[in-house]
Amino acid sequence: MPDTDGRRKRGGGRRLSNAHEIGQLVLVRCGLCNVKRWYQPDDLQKIFGDIEPDLVGSKMRCERCGKNEFMHAETQSPTARERQGIRVRRLAEIRTVRRVVWKDEQ
Repeated sequence: MPDTDGRRKRGGGRRLSNAHEIGQLVLVRCGLCNVKRWYQPDDLQKIFGDIEPDLVGSKMRCERCGKNEFMHAETQSPTARERQGIRVRRLAEIRTVRRVVWKDEQ
């Protein structure tokens, strides 16, 4: 039997939509500069799709150091007391940038 590292291969796994339904938050931290940020799972779902929360860290880049190989994400269910001290980042808008690239022909 192949080693699946405790995860299911497809379907039924933990997803951002599941985390939102049960009221969890996503904690994303940079292991290099030790920055912690909290996000709503539905905001991250709008950007990355309905993926596993563990994969969010590899898709984000740290705003302080600019690296993405040290980013880690996990879902947590903070208590009401812990929730009071947490600043949650919310999605304000998504901007799409179109750039024109020209090529000279001979």
